Amino acid sequence: MSEAEKCYHCSNPVPAAINLHVNVGGEDYAVCCRGCQAVANLIHNDGLQQFYRFRDKRLEAPEPISSLDRSKYALYDRDDVLSSIATQPGSDGKRTLSLSLEGITCAACVWLVEQFVRKLPGVDEFWVNLSNHRATLTWNQNATPLSDVLLQLQSIGFRGYPFSATEEEKRLADEQKSMLVRLGIAGIGMMQNMMLAVPMYFGLLQDTPEYVDLFRFISLIVAMPVILYSARPFFNAALRDIRLRHLTMDVPVSLAIGGAFAASVWITFRGGPEVYFDSVCMFTFFLLLGRYLESRARMSAAQSNARLKQKAPQFVDLLPSQGEQNSQIDLTKAQLTPLRDIRVGDLILFKAGDLIPVDGEIVQGESSVNEAALTGEFMPRPRCAGDAVLSGSVNIDNTLVVRVTALDQDSHLSTINRLVERALQERPQLSAMADRVASYFVAGVLLTAAIVGVIWWRIDPAHAFAITLSVLVVTCPCALSLATPTALTTATTALRQSGLIITRGHALETLARASRVVFDKTGTLTQGELSLVKTDNRSRYSDAELLALAGSLEWDNPHPIAKVFQDYAQGPAEQIRNHTGQGVEGMRDATVYRLGNLKFATEKLPESQMVTPENYQTVALANDQQLLALFYLTDSLRPSAKEALWQLQQEQGLRTAILSGDSSAAVETIASELAVTDIEKSCSPEGKLERVKQWQKEGDTVVMVGDGVNDVPVMAGAHLAVAMNNATDLTQVRADAVILNGDLRTFAFGVKKARDAYRIIRQNLSWAVCYNLLALPLAAAGYVPPYAAAIGMSVSSLIVVLNALRLSGVQKP
Repeated sequence: MSEAEKCYHCSNPVPAAINLHVNVGGEDYAVCCRGCQAVANLIHNDGLQQFYRFRDKRLEAPEPISSLDRSKYALYDRDDVLSSIATQPGSDGKRTLSLSLEGITCAACVWLVEQFVRKLPGVDEFWVNLSNHRATLTWNQNATPLSDVLLQLQSIGFRGYPFSATEEEKRLADEQKSMLVRLGIAGIGMMQNMMLAVPMYFGLLQDTPEYVDLFRFISLIVAMPVILYSARPFFNAALRDIRLRHLTMDVPVSLAIGGAFAASVWITFRGGPEVYFDSVCMFTFFLLLGRYLESRARMSAAQSNARLKQKAPQFVDLLPSQGEQNSQIDLTKAQLTPLRDIRVGDLILFKAGDLIPVDGEIVQGESSVNEAALTGEFMPRPRCAGDAVLSGSVNIDNTLVVRVTALDQDSHLSTINRLVERALQERPQLSAMADRVASYFVAGVLLTAAIVGVIWWRIDPAHAFAITLSVLVVTCPCALSLATPTALTTATTALRQSGLIITRGHALETLARASRVVFDKTGTLTQGELSLVKTDNRSRYSDAELLALAGSLEWDNPHPIAKVFQDYAQGPAEQIRNHTGQGVEGMRDATVYRLGNLKFATEKLPESQMVTPENYQTVALANDQQLLALFYLTDSLRPSAKEALWQLQQEQGLRTAILSGDSSAAVETIASELAVTDIEKSCSPEGKLERVKQWQKEGDTVVMVGDGVNDVPVMAGAHLAVAMNNATDLTQVRADAVILNGDLRTFAFGVKKARDAYRIIRQNLSWAVCYNLLALPLAAAGYVPPYAAAIGMSVSSLIVVLNALRLSGVQKP
């Protein structure tokens, strides 16, 4: 496509029927719509044309600002609403607010938005974070109302919504900042002390003892911040564990760090063969690194949870209560109202495309409702007066009036959440068993050091402290504690670079032990979108003409089936009418056409039409005289599905299964293509969970891969939950891993990487145990001085780390 046929602003194709331009530097450039024209003119008029030079991604064409948008934004200026989303005004009248931005695609967008908003009167500061698309706004509400700021943002193609972090996210953010500072201080201390220790390790200062003392004092000064600040969490945790009479790794780690530091300080002032300041800093750094990465995972989950809450609409159209039960409701009296003001029994108006945030009963209207997030079935289902609608579903076709029956904790989504919590409580307590094993190990280390100290105190008191310290240092579980987290960290980083995000610490180990992988169908094994397979042409028209005709009937219909035909449309039909759950009809060239299911399309024909059923979604097109065509649609497989399933079944030896909420024959078709024999369709969330429990009772370690809210309970009940990149935020929050690139081969690669990681973890643990068994008798016998113990411990840790680094390879494209 030539450059002249692309929109100057958004780079999307310019329709042939559009003749709009912007004048830049005396030259006219084509644009695809009036929104792009207005934005381009606004950018150039404000002198921000550099935006077009630095952008590196295609933009979305801006939508016009509707009266509804203006009404919603105006509600943000209410004092009660503004106080709940922004800080209280200061003495200068300025407030601070966090915004979530839609439409940010690259750094050029960030530059444009920042420069544009800062020029608004009353705006003091405006900064945008490209990584999470959040902005911080400091402004004077009296000079420029928040609604004006949001309207100005939308005028250049970006939508802004107030962002409010949860208390958990704020706590984790503060914790993460603190840990990052501790980690940085420990890293600097480690590097500086290693540099100071090298000359002493190699005996380069033997002839200049005064420099040895100087280096030791400098090492002490460098190590002080590490001990007093970076290592404080270990000491606090150790004191807590001792008070609770529960031994964890923090106890021997704290004794080793504290003992090594105390001995080093003693030797620094009183003289002695060796100090261990470098080891103290190194132990602290590596242990903090593992805890920092764990904190990052928790932070990510908290952010996802916050995004889930924000996706619910903040305002709804409230209708006045009806006096008579069966009276017709006047829809023109709807008033935009904050969702938090809604009560059970209220009447709410939902237009086509609205997300329904409450449970309710339809009292007027009929429409199709998309419950894909709840049932896994992406085909909308017809709903009419008297039917129930559930929170999380989307109204598709026509206007509905709904009476609220449940809010917040009583809604359907909250019920699913409670089911999740129940499943989580039934998860095997692997971590508790690991804690018990660790407690016995720590107790053994401490008991051994104490026995050695008592024995040497009786044999030779002058050497008792040094030998006891050597035993404690040489048996310090640093290599043992690094054996698992270092391998997991390296493998997790490699998987992250490959497109698989691990969000729970147990995920790799569980993935390595997996014996069965269970897949949801829609949106997991398939694309989650319908596509045209073939056209059965029964008319004198060409296939292209039939598709264009179908597209004209589905011109602006939000139904999933409509999206298949809309790309072929050349213009809208006339007098388009939606028939909920059946299809659409409209007029072209004075002829009425009907598109939908076979019964609907052919009900006005003189004789019935015989059609051989196929394993596809069938859409019929007809006029008043004949059946024109049958369109066969399907939800196509992901391109990576076949290869991924083959790798899992043949290379990894895993059993596979499909549990789907879909009831169509497409489930069997897809299972046959993927060589999956264990399949169940029409599964409810409870049914999926029960089936997984049955496999678990039979001894399987089950991994569940899904994408919908209906998959959340079974994902929580499985040993491991993996969410697709297109999964709902609730699903991703509950998942133990997320496939970011949507490539199922990445999951197969993750299984292989997890097994490699588990093998290397066993190697590291074996090495750490063998090292301790060999070094402990030597140290207890007095053959290992403290400096040699520190070197041996460092070398042991280094071997473990280097072995773990073999897991750093990423997936090849």
